[in-house]
Amino acid sequence: MKRLLTTLIILLVVIVAGLTALVMLVNPNDFRGYIVKQVQKKSGYQLVLRDDLRWHVWPKLSILTGEISLTAENAKVPTIVAENMRLDVELLPLLSHQLSVKEVMLKGAVLRFTPDSQPQKQPEAPIAPESDMHYPGVTGSQAWKLDIARIRLVDSLLIWQTNAHDQLNVRDLNLLLERSDQDHVNLNLRSKINKNQQELSFELNSSVDISDYPQQLSADIHSFEYQLQGVGLPSAGIQGTGSSIVKYQAAPESIALQKIALTMNDGSELKGNITAVLQDKPQYAINLSSAKFNLDNLLGWDALPKNTPQAKHDYRIENNSLKPVIATSVSPLSNYDLSFLQGFNADISLAADKFIYQGMDIDHFGLQAINNSGLAKITKLSGNVFGGHFALPTSIDATVIPAKLHTKLLLQRIEIQPLLTALALPSIFSGQLNVDGDLLGEGYDEYAISHYWQGDLNIDLKNARLEGLNIPQLIQQSFARATDQVGQPTNTNDFTEAKNMSVKAQLEHGEVKISELVANSGIFNIKGQGKANLLKQNTDVSLWVQLTNGWGKQNEFVRRLAQLKIPLRVYGDWNNLQYALNVEPMLRDELQQKAKNWLENNSNNENIKALEDLLKKK
Repeated sequence: MKRLLTTLIILLVVIVAGLTALVMLVNPNDFRGYIVKQVQKKSGYQLVLRDDLRWHVWPKLSILTGEISLTAENAKVPTIVAENMRLDVELLPLLSHQLSVKEVMLKGAVLRFTPDSQPQKQPEAPIAPESDMHYPGVTGSQAWKLDIARIRLVDSLLIWQTNAHDQLNVRDLNLLLERSDQDHVNLNLRSKINKNQQELSFELNSSVDISDYPQQLSADIHSFEYQLQGVGLPSAGIQGTGSSIVKYQAAPESIALQKIALTMNDGSELKGNITAVLQDKPQYAINLSSAKFNLDNLLGWDALPKNTPQAKHDYRIENNSLKPVIATSVSPLSNYDLSFLQGFNADISLAADKFIYQGMDIDHFGLQAINNSGLAKITKLSGNVFGGHFALPTSIDATVIPAKLHTKLLLQRIEIQPLLTALALPSIFSGQLNVDGDLLGEGYDEYAISHYWQGDLNIDLKNARLEGLNIPQLIQQSFARATDQVGQPTNTNDFTEAKNMSVKAQLEHGEVKISELVANSGIFNIKGQGKANLLKQNTDVSLWVQLTNGWGKQNEFVRRLAQLKIPLRVYGDWNNLQYALNVEPMLRDELQQKAKNWLENNSNNENIKALEDLLKKK
């Protein structure tokens, strides 16, 4: 046992002594010129080591240096600046003058991908011939060989700027690149991105194929975790996991995300492909699908009350609160600026088995759109909701400010009461709604629609029910008070039912002008016209009601009433409808008509002249 311990101690002393001798005999600055030369030869970047290289032997054999910079050819600023660099090297290769670097670590680095950090061409400068001459200290048969297994960035910053007005800062950047073989690198990236008072933190693991670099790269992102927080988002943020295959091609420059699988919050998901051709005017192709996409949950809308006037205005959430921001009373047309659509072309397709928007569960949702330099067409925007189907194909002209929109509105067999509830409008109607509309205007939100849009609407309502007003009861009750030839109403319900109701109307800056209204049931026929105001939520409609049944009695007077078109005015707020009905002129007309008929049949009566005088006092 003592002999074994003695042997181990001797081996340890030999190793320590050998390592110490190696450190003393090999000057790490001998590698300095070679490293700089090889970096410039292979990448075209100029590496500057501002401090001397020095050994660090515990717990790893490493070479340390202070501040370093890496600059592209003729660039105005360095691409990479780091506070210090550490090279973890293999011991045995040093004996044969090979520099085998297990890991390069940069701490506190600043990476700039900006126009000023890119290589700058100088066509007038002569091109020097390629030389294989090595720097002093690494010449001849003793030249060093460079081999790197891992690159690590710790607590670093990436500044990504594509133009003078668009800069992205990627903070707390922690990156590990580890070569698995000659053609593949494993990548682990953890970082945070801040923009517009929002923060995206993420971590991803990927295998990168570099066999065709720099012509192309391919990365298999098999693990991706993220969380998005900040202004305009719910307090818990948006978080989830994902995976994708990313392919980059240098000529023509393009990037493609294939086999995207992204989960969000409560089970919302997206799958599909995205391709971007990075030309002067980028071309995007987006094809996504989802089994469930809950937009309310992602934006925090599901925490808002659905049946309040405030909830319908604007669901933007600020300071992580769940309170709606009420729309202002003035929305200048200059706010409706979609000119950014002029900067790219796109072909977009989105399909969702279930799409949840402002409390509406939409089945078989579909969106297809094409943008051509600001002239966009939404060829398909449709789905099934509230027992029916909707379609909103729309064209957008974003080449002008404000943007102009033209939409063809189509609703088929929609249950109107849940629709009114979802839109936070008074639920005074129920029935099955069909709408065919042709609308156009400037702007694209609720304020714009109610202030600046115009167009035609053809509305049809099956099995309609108007709450809060019983029209047959009002008419019958008014006549029953004036004459005993009409019975008191037996139908005392607080609503009016119609088998069919159709409306032709025109929208004009928030006012709906009703040019024709027709409704019928088993006991009445109604025609009318009038107006309704979307902003004030009131109405004023003149109706002519023919009450064919339900008078309670059968006599000549009732038979004549059943043929009359009785004027009825319905007006006031949608939540508190009022009516105006005056039956006295009709009763007087009816009595005068009876008197005229009696005079015609009794022309010899001595009181004829007196009755004629009475009739003239109409």
